[in-house]
Formats: sequence, C-alpha cells, structure tokens
Amino acid sequence: MVFLMKVLLTGAFGNIGLSTLTKLIELNFYVRAFDLKTKKNQKISNKFENNIDVFWGDLRNFNDILRAVKNIDVIIHLAAIIPPLSEQNPKLAYEVNVEGTKKLIKAANLLEKKPKFIFTSSISVFGPQMNNPPPRTSDDPIISTDNYTEHKIKCEELIRNSGLPWTILRIAAVMPLDFDMKMTSMLFDIPLDQRIEILAIEDVGNAISNAVKANTDGKILLIGGGEGCKLYQREFVERIFDSLGIRMIPKISFRIPEKDSEWFYTDWLDTEESQKLLNYQRTTFNDYLIYLKKKFGFKRYVIRSLGPIIKHYLIKTSPYYKSQKLIHV
Repeated sequence: MVFLMKVLLTGAFGNIGLSTLTKLIELNFYVRAFDLKTKKNQKISNKFENNIDVFWGDLRNFNDILRAVKNIDVIIHLAAIIPPLSEQNPKLAYEVNVEGTKKLIKAANLLEKKPKFIFTSSISVFGPQMNNPPPRTSDDPIISTDNYTEHKIKCEELIRNSGLPWTILRIAAVMPLDFDMKMTSMLFDIPLDQRIEILAIEDVGNAISNAVKANTDGKILLIGGGEGCKLYQREFVERIFDSLGIRMIPKISFRIPEKDSEWFYTDWLDTEESQKLLNYQRTTFNDYLIYLKKKFGFKRYVIRSLGPIIKHYLIKTSPYYKSQKLIHV
C-alpha cells in the first residue's frame, strides 16, 4: 500500500486519539501510534491490527522519542496529563506535558526534513471570560488558572519558538460518548448561565486529521462545534437529562458565581477560519442527543423509572447544594 504521508500520533489510544487515529487511517496516512504500554492500550491497539504501526514509549524518555520520530512527515501531539491528575500530581504532569513536549520538539529538529508539528491545546487557556462579550478569538489574551492551563500555555510558547512548521488547535468542550459518575463534580462546577460551545468527538478527529495536509502553518485555530453547538449550560444539562428521562435538579446544586473568577473557562468561539481550513463541523447538539437516545435504547426506560433515585444521588454529590440551600432558606 502506498501512503500519502507518515504521521506520528502521540496519545493515540485516548478518546481524542482514537477519533483522530480512525480518521487518519480513513485518509490513507501511515500512522505510527505512540502511547504508554498498558493492558487497556494494548487491548485497544489490537482492534487496528495491521492498519497502524504501534510504538510503545514514554514521553519522558528521549530515546523512545528519537526512535518514534524517525522518517516522520507530521507529528500530531495529543498526549498529556489532564485534570484531575494534573492537579493531584503536578510533578508528573509537568514532566509529561512540558518536558515531554520539549523532548519531542528537540527530536523533531534533529530530522533532516522538519516535520509539521500539530499540537492540541485547549480553550481553557482563556480562563473565565463571561465578563467579556463572545465569541473568543485566537487573538484574545490567555491566562493560567491551574497546572493544566499553565502547561498548555508553556507548550504553545515552546512550539511557536521551535523553528518547526507548527499548528496549534485549541479544543472546545468535547461531548462524552459515555457517562461516568465521576464527571458530576465538573458538571456542578459549571454555572447554569455559563456560555458553552460543545464539540463531537468525531469532529475533533476530523479537525486534527484534516490539519495534516491543510495550509495551517503558523496558525492558532479554535476548534468548536459551530452554531448548532453554542448553548448555555442550563440548556445543555436540561436536554441531556431529558433525553435520559431524568428531571432537572435544583439550580442551587450548581455553582452560583459571585465574582468573575468563579465562572468556568468555556465560551462561544469564533471558528470561521478553522472551519474554512479544516471542514470538520458535522455534528450538532441535536445530533448528539439522537445518538444518546439510540445508545441507551431501552435502558432509558429503566433510567426513567429510577429517575427520583438518580436525581437524589446527583444532588447529594453536589459540593454546592448544602451551602446554597442554607443561603436560600
């Protein structure tokens, strides 16, 4: 088989990595999938059989990276320690996120032909922006609010100064394919009046894989779902719950901001340029709700019958409910 280009994909077996990996294979790119060798990752890699070249390695090991970048045309760098682990173990997160990116850049610069370097950053680098009118643009100021955003900002700077042809993609809130009760803490941290632009996991894969050949060198692009995905958190939660047969939980279960810094870092984005260059927006929020209903199928009726119990559980897991209830009594 003749491949169009040779692509190194770090973090290949994470959620965004898998979406990107699938699209790269569809586009007939040779893919060298770089990730940690774990039982979970090995199991996932087996599903791709002979479609990819699996390379087990660690971003903290320069020798692993040197071998991984050999004869590569494009590097897509997704691998990172994300919250909550980035906040719980800042030393590990810095070694992987920042030092690992430094090593990857160093190895890329040793190649005779400099590879294109595509880096996935996050819209979290804008910090809370509810006091400013939307949409956010790539020219807006950025601010560090935790370890994760500090690392993304440092990596963006490293890449801009790398001497490599680079593209930075700041990714919006990605809609989960599966729900985990551990996600409820973040759910409550986002105020109901918060602007949020969501993004389907398939569309993330579209954007990243299309950036391989697109004319994006030297650009910082915002990657969001577009007009059909711009919501307020209240609408997002209510419609998700409704699609699963659960009644909305009380407003006081959610954070109620008293100052600008207590808003969340999500916002509506200017994605005109990124969509024009990458043509990735295919899925709206309505499409996502249809997907959820199909995914849960008959289980929705079980969830609906257990609705009051689930609702009570969710309220109990809220870190804000008790304190807000006292204030509003």
